[in-house]
Amino acid sequence: MQRFHILLSLLVACSATAVLAQTPPSAHHPDSELKRALVQKGHLAGADNVRLFYRRVGKGTDFIVVLHGGPGASMANGEFLGDALADKKHTVIMYDQRGGGHSDVVEDPSMLTAASHIRDLEALREHFHIQKMSLIGISWGSVLGALYADAHPERVGRIVFLDPMWPANKPYGQQREEKIESMIGPKDAARLNEIENDWGTASDVQIRALCMERFRILLGPYFFNPKSYDASRPETTIGGREVAGLCGEPPAAIRNMDRVADAALSSLGDFDLRPMLAKLKVPVLVVEGEKTNVPLDATREWVKAISGARLLLIPDAGHMALEEKPEAVHEIGAFLNGEWPPAAIEIRGAR
Repeated sequence: MQRFHILLSLLVACSATAVLAQTPPSAHHPDSELKRALVQKGHLAGADNVRLFYRRVGKGTDFIVVLHGGPGASMANGEFLGDALADKKHTVIMYDQRGGGHSDVVEDPSMLTAASHIRDLEALREHFHIQKMSLIGISWGSVLGALYADAHPERVGRIVFLDPMWPANKPYGQQREEKIESMIGPKDAARLNEIENDWGTASDVQIRALCMERFRILLGPYFFNPKSYDASRPETTIGGREVAGLCGEPPAAIRNMDRVADAALSSLGDFDLRPMLAKLKVPVLVVEGEKTNVPLDATREWVKAISGARLLLIPDAGHMALEEKPEAVHEIGAFLNGEWPPAAIEIRGAR
């Protein structure tokens, strides 16, 4: 059960950025070519001199930093989010968290704790000389964003918790595990066990194929319309350019996924973020698909725990809200510009 729990948190959370490239609204914007011209990619020194791969788009003076899901994943195809939100006012930065993607493949569990990830985010802020930034946390990235905002409240302006991970292990982590496990048939459950057994000895070609099988099995329950994403393809072509999916990351990073996830989540212990969330003093928008199979009680707890936070439910979307309804990114953009989306609501009766 615990192993299944780790796989869910890793593969489902990280897929949020892997799917976004399917239908990028920015591809239809007249300034999309200009935005692509403003893209910078490179490496920066994170905490412990760990090299972090980043992608920066825009020249605005207001900074948005996107924290991908996982832990153990990468920003993969989340370029869509940066391209959609970058404008004359905003610069958007994404980065591969340590241990995954094109960042250093850290294997020492003591260097893969949640605290390590917090220090990396602070190193990124210092590298780009950012005084205050808005954060978008995707699934596990919501946990990382909340932890960072607690440690450095003066550095955070606004926060979006997008399809957030459970805010407390008990009962919400257990409830999600039980719900999703109930939706995976015996044949696929058996195949997951086989994939786990083969993972350590697979070749570079085989590891990509195993990665894609994991996605095929685990992603389905998280979509309102499972046809929204074809997990059997490691790459797709959009606008004439190749876009690598998560399973197109370097084989060493794919192999390291489970290690990173296990170390980061284990470092949190039997966590309950709600007392910490209650101390947040910045505007917070929580976004989730209205048709999600993930029990919505957990998502509502994020809103209830934070004074003044609001919940935006995306119609006809599952837990992968923006993947199924990419146009909803404009409502996130409005929030980051200082306006509450009209459909965003407060939840009374906080804890």
